[in-house]
Amino acid sequence: MKNGKRRMRQLLAVLAICGVGGWSALPASRVMASQPGSDKQRADIVTIDGMQAYGSLSQPKVVFLHDKHTTALGKQKDFYKKECGTCHTSDKDGVMQLGYMREGAPVSGEKLRDVYHNGCISCHKDMAAAGQKTGPSDVQCKGCHNATPDVASNWQPLTVDKRLHYRHAATQEKAENKCGACHHIYSEKAGKTVAAPKPEEVPGSCSYCHGDTTTVDAKRQPKEIRSLRLAAHGECVTCHKATAAAGKDVPTGPITCVGCHGPLDQKAIAETSLKKVPQGADLRIKRGQPDFTMVRPAVAETPMIVDGKPVKPYAGMPAVPFDHKYHEAKNETCVSCHHASLTSCAAKCHTPAGNADGGFVTLEAAMHKVGATQSCAGCHAVIQKKPECAGCHDAKAKGVGDVAQCGSCHVKPEGDLKEAAAVMMAKPSTKDTAAAEADMAKKLLAGKRDVTATFPVDDIPQTVTIGSLSKDYEPSVLPHRKIVLAMLEGMKDSKLAGAFHASDAAVCQGCHHNSPASTTPPRCSNCHQAVETTTASARPALKAAYHTQCMGCHTSMGIAGKVVDKAADAKPVPAATDCTGCHKDKKK
Repeated sequence: MKNGKRRMRQLLAVLAICGVGGWSALPASRVMASQPGSDKQRADIVTIDGMQAYGSLSQPKVVFLHDKHTTALGKQKDFYKKECGTCHTSDKDGVMQLGYMREGAPVSGEKLRDVYHNGCISCHKDMAAAGQKTGPSDVQCKGCHNATPDVASNWQPLTVDKRLHYRHAATQEKAENKCGACHHIYSEKAGKTVAAPKPEEVPGSCSYCHGDTTTVDAKRQPKEIRSLRLAAHGECVTCHKATAAAGKDVPTGPITCVGCHGPLDQKAIAETSLKKVPQGADLRIKRGQPDFTMVRPAVAETPMIVDGKPVKPYAGMPAVPFDHKYHEAKNETCVSCHHASLTSCAAKCHTPAGNADGGFVTLEAAMHKVGATQSCAGCHAVIQKKPECAGCHDAKAKGVGDVAQCGSCHVKPEGDLKEAAAVMMAKPSTKDTAAAEADMAKKLLAGKRDVTATFPVDDIPQTVTIGSLSKDYEPSVLPHRKIVLAMLEGMKDSKLAGAFHASDAAVCQGCHHNSPASTTPPRCSNCHQAVETTTASARPALKAAYHTQCMGCHTSMGIAGKVVDKAADAKPVPAATDCTGCHKDKKK
């Protein structure tokens, strides 16, 4: 009990800064339930359907409007003491339980029904007797059991991003163990859950231990590992509520559904974080992670046999020098990449051959699978969908294509680094080799360019006249150089683009997609025939190729019909239906 009270005090302190949902400027005595933006679109809809675990339902599920009830209770005396306690019990450590008027599940369906009916209906009757506006009585079944509710959910999940994490951690700067205020681990020695002793021992995201459903581990006490929903609401809402009740002028976080999960309130959370977090603040979550590291190909447990001789798998593939600090800054949470744990991808889950722990996703797929946003290639593919990238990349196959692209990540050491890299790769990666690997990664990345460049301006034609199909319209004069320079301007600050646009011809390949890298690429008509034929071909005819390339780029970048040039006499970028935007009509 003593440990539980101490942990609760720590939780109160660490979450006291979380003045979100539009409440940050209000003293605790004035913090009330945030109103939904619309009575028809709500984030507080709770479906009461627990009875179906005991058999078929005789009545429709109950659509319960949580914030509507807390708002009603908030108008009464002893708001903070009564509001949640009216419906929810707390465990011995003061952590609120989400089950209605109970801990755990009732032993029978009849008992669960009676818990709801006796609790809800008696409350409604008491309020009615006091002359207060209230809900249905025991003779108005359809008042709660409504098969066609007139509300819809706009609930969305809340992410504790780096700024929100910073705001919580800032309250614990002087504490001996600030991380342990929220993060806990299971101690086999103590036989219970305890505060994480050191930052590097923090297991990471709550989702690593708390899954979608409550699980049971017979080897520990308590045996149940709460679901993420139960854990988050039990800890966070309990702390927010207690902080609001205890302090007179202490800002605190939401205690309503809409306060965390309403779209408008989430926008307010983000805006408040921008104001609360100082400019230039170090948002990095410090737990001993490296600034640079080498992502090394894993060696399988069983050597591969080639020509009757055992060889190391992936022996010919160089390791990947990885700027860990840079990638941290580009993501809001560690879970963006480390979706299951904070260990190396190859440490347990993703082996060369795949295993059950990693869902039989191989190491190669974990790094290169385009459909998985946690993978390197998958994350990069998401970025390629941005308007400034989509003009070229929408028409290209996503993921790892040309083998020549492998060198963009798998940097081959040259010169003095060649021997040092060979010595490093001959030894297994351990904590003792971390410093050497970080130094190697930093040196290899220093040799890569991080900005996109192309051929000298004088080598880029000012205009290109496209007239081979001219019939009803005048030839189209393409402002070639202006387009190239605009593309370079759009990606000048993208380190990712610089790393992958490794050659001077990379930008050119967006349009000259299958041409050899050259300042004088062949004409489009060299590959695309001018006349449509009935013969099946993977290549579009010339007219279709031009229109697909140009119009597709304008559409993907979202610039069709818009003025993007800063010049005073600039015209809108032609839309797909604006023929004369590119071609002058011969009849005129």
